[in-house]
Parts: sequence; structure tokens; C-alpha cells
Amino acid sequence: MGFGNGRCTSRQSRSCATVSLPTVEQVGKTGIRWLARVVAATCLASGVAGTVAAAAHASDDYPWAGRGQCPIVPQVPIEEPEPVPVTPTPGQQPGDEPGDAAPVVEPPPPPPPVLDPVSGHLYDPRGPRPTCASRVWSIDGSIGDPWGFVWRNCTSFVSWRLHERNGMDRFGNHFRGEHWGNADNWDDVARRLGYRVDSVPAIGAVAQTDAGRVGHVAWVSAVGPGTVTIEEYNHALPGGYGTRTVPATEFRYLHLDDVAPSPYVGSDRTVVAAPDTLGGSWTARVDDRGTLWLARPGRPARTVGPRRAFSPVAAPALMLSRRGLPWLAATTREGRVLAGTPRRGRLVLRRVARSASTASPAVALTSSGRPLLAAVSPDGTLVTRRLTLHGGWSRPARVGRPASWGTHTAPVLGADAQGRSWLVAVTEGGATFAQSLGRGRLQRLGGPSASVTSTPALSTDGTGTTRLHQVTATGRLGVRTLDGGRWSRPAWLAGRWSPYASPAVDDVAGQLHVAATGSRGAVVVRSAVPGTPSHLGRGARPGRDLTLSPGLLTRRDGGVFVVARTGARLLARPAAAAVDDSLPTSAGFTP
Repeated sequence: MGFGNGRCTSRQSRSCATVSLPTVEQVGKTGIRWLARVVAATCLASGVAGTVAAAAHASDDYPWAGRGQCPIVPQVPIEEPEPVPVTPTPGQQPGDEPGDAAPVVEPPPPPPPVLDPVSGHLYDPRGPRPTCASRVWSIDGSIGDPWGFVWRNCTSFVSWRLHERNGMDRFGNHFRGEHWGNADNWDDVARRLGYRVDSVPAIGAVAQTDAGRVGHVAWVSAVGPGTVTIEEYNHALPGGYGTRTVPATEFRYLHLDDVAPSPYVGSDRTVVAAPDTLGGSWTARVDDRGTLWLARPGRPARTVGPRRAFSPVAAPALMLSRRGLPWLAATTREGRVLAGTPRRGRLVLRRVARSASTASPAVALTSSGRPLLAAVSPDGTLVTRRLTLHGGWSRPARVGRPASWGTHTAPVLGADAQGRSWLVAVTEGGATFAQSLGRGRLQRLGGPSASVTSTPALSTDGTGTTRLHQVTATGRLGVRTLDGGRWSRPAWLAGRWSPYASPAVDDVAGQLHVAATGSRGAVVVRSAVPGTPSHLGRGARPGRDLTLSPGLLTRRDGGVFVVARTGARLLARPAAAAVDDSLPTSAGFTP
């Protein structure tokens, strides 16, 4: 639960104002030792399966842990026992000795009061522990922390985390002129201020839900496959610390200033395609189990390489040689790049480079007709390798500074109308660089920071115009054009886009179009040229996953198709019919 101090009721305010924190003298040494044992026990009890208890205890660095008092439910007073007269021994009669009264045994003195670490009140250990009437604590008569949230509530703890871990020194209940208030308000306030609020967790993001009377917020400390680990206050333990690992779908996520990007990478694509000269496309994809599939136009897909060995979050790279044969490269789970082309009717993949398991390689033909490969290593070093005349690969050529490139996005290779090979890559900080590999040095492209979980799309249309489509960190889709050897600043396509998915660009019915994932998870098809309306209308296929990128492919005598994922299935539909009420062309995806 999380209160903002603007929503504390008058009854709670009066109760909070009349209580005070017991002193050490009131508690006594015995109470202090007992308090230490109880606090340790409650911290251990607040952990979850799979979390080391000591780590959970050490992570509770909230400065006001265990301090303050909450208003408590009135308790029935403990009645002191009456003195008990001593029963005479047999044969003894009262008054045998004149002047003597019957002996009386006094009851033992009451035990010293002890401190309840949750409520902050002293209580008689012979009775029940105090129960908080409301989860509002006061310290020295105040119910608010230095940032305007209620002591020991989830909002106060998350505010502390944002200051201490995220470096948001100015965050508070009136941050940027908005009243954040209770936890159920936080997502609405974040949206009004322009922050990204979505279903994709990231380390340092605020996990938020409207469930409960006033909602709940927590701080994301780890992200797993479909799960999220959060740190929180005032949830399972009133006014206390806890951690949980839960399905990521239990929360929405406020990206105020993430510590690290989401591991749900943008280099993954539903399918990658390479068009041939006959109006069809070769396709390649990695399924959810990590098996690599390759299909030629009109033929069923076949597995390539070892099954379940490839990274399911990094798409393969595919291109056709001048002879029309595919060159295929893919990243394994262990971070190896395997590449190959059919030889004697069999496609054998060999190790070519190292790569982050979250980043796809890139493959393209050079002006000499030989393949060129680019990959980002696990430490963020970008290298290129060329196929030599002797059929081997050249030594890796490092590009830019080592350990500076993003590992949640992929490098891009392509050619312009003059046949020059271009390399485009994004740094870990969101800066975009481009380089003509024939000659020229890296040039930084102007504009806002790019998304580090979305791979750009490089294309050259029939008019000879080379464009770069790229999603920014804030979800805008920009288009740069190449003029000579220089790139323009981005022009913007209308709409909001997912920074976790990658755009795909192709010619649809004589007009360049882009297929991308919108800010709400829908697959959207738009004109790829800013200011040019699309004759397809404003079609979108509903969806909910912000991390899945659509693919574009051509079928002989069928035109361009949009391929999107629905659950475990891939569905293809004509790009010209990508509207809300259209139906898939088949029950499943067939290349």
C-alpha cells in the first residue's frame, strides 16, 4: 500500500499527531535486544523463495525502517491478579497465635513493556501485540518524509530508491509541478509528464498497480524471463520491507530514469527476409525454443544448425549472394556467431565471431560481392569481418571505442545507390554512428537519443534515396536521408512507437512503407516517408506485446506481407490489407 500525504484522513492525521516514538530509556536494554531479534526475524520472513535471506535483510536500507508509531486498535486492558491468601496447613487454626493475620502472597510484578517493531508501541508481553488501525506512521508528530510521502509506506520507500539508486535527487510528491499522491495516481501523473509507461520492466523502473484501496508501487531490482523481482514496503509486512519475484504481467512500469535498459531486446524480429530476383523472399527466424529455420520461396522451412542452440531474443541475419544463394548468420545462446552458405547442397554454419546473446549479427555484400559481417561482443565491442578470396574470414576489425556499443540492439549493414557499404550502430548511451566502410570515418548522427533496445532499418528505394528509420528512447520514429556522404537530421513520422521493437521497411504497391510496433503493442503500417500519405489507410493490427517486431516479406504473385506473432503462432497478411477488420491469409505462417 502507498499513501501520499495529501490523502491521509483527518482521523489518521489526529492519531498520527498524538503519538511519539518511545525512547531508549523507555524500552530498556532487554527490549532493545528483543527488538533486534524481532526485526531480524521479520526481515527474514519478508523474503521470497529463491532470495537469499541475508541479502534481503541487507537490502533494507530505508533510513526510517522500524521507526515511528501507527495509530493502533484499542486493546482490552490487562487485569492485574488479586493477592491470594495462603491456605492454612492441616491442624492449624486461624487465631492460634493471637494478633496474627492470615498470610497473603503478593502476585509477581508485571513484566517490563516491550517494543513492537511494526506498530512502534510499547505493550505488555502478557497480552496481544498492538494492531495498526491504519498503515500510517508518525515520527516526532509528523506523518510525512522529506519528500512529502507517508512514513514507511510504499511511496516513501520508492522515493528513497529513486534518490539513492536512480540519482533522481529532486523527486518528491510535487515533482515537476504534479501532485503524485497515492500509488494509484503515479501512472497517470507519469503519463501526463511524458514518461513512458508500459508493460515492459527494466531495472530501476517503478512497478505500479491500481489494485487495492490506494494502489501499490515498488522498485524493480531484477528482470528474468517473464518475471520481475521487486523491492517494496508496506505490502506483506505492515510498514516493513519485502522482496517478491512475480510474473511481469502483475504490474505496469514507469520509466522515470531506469538504471539499466530492459533485457527484452529489440534486435529480435518475427522473421527476416531477403528478396530474390523472381518476386519472392527467402526467410529465416529463430523460434521460442532456440531452433533456427530457413525457407526458400515456395518451399517448407527447414532447420539449420543444432536445435535449440540459438538465442531466441536475437534475430538471425540473412542476405543473398550474387548467385542467389543465402548467407545466414545467427547468435547462439552462449554468444557465438555462426555463419554459412550452402556448399554442395548443404548449409553448414561455422563460428565467425563473438556476440552478446541479446544482439543479432549483420550480414551484407560488399561492392566486391563478398560477404561482410558485423557483431557486438558481450562487452560492447563492435567488430567487422570480411570473407577473403581464399574462403576464410579476415581478422576482426574493431570499430570505434571498445566496450562502448549497445548490446541490446544490433548493428546494421546496407548499401546506398552508389554501391557503398554503410555500417550503422548505436552506443550503450543511445548515440547513433554511421560509417562508410569503403572510406570515411565514424560520424555521429544528430538528433535525440536512440532507443538502445530497437534496431534501425536501412533501406534504399527505387529512386536511389537511402533512408534510416529509427525509434528514439522516447518512442518517436525518425527518418534520416543520405545526401552524398552526410546524413540529415531526423524528420518524424506521426504517432508513438514502442522503443523495444524494431521497424521494418519495404516497397508496398510502389510506395515505401514501414511496419512497426505502436506504443500500445499494435502492429502499424504507415508511409515510410514523412509528409507522404499512405494509400493503404491507417491500418493497424491489434496487439499487446511491445517487444515483438513485425517482419515484411514478398511472395511471388502475392505482393508484400506483414508477419506478426500471435501467441505461439506467426500470422501473415497482405500489407495492403493491414486494417483492423482484416483476417490472416492462413491459420499460421508459411514462408
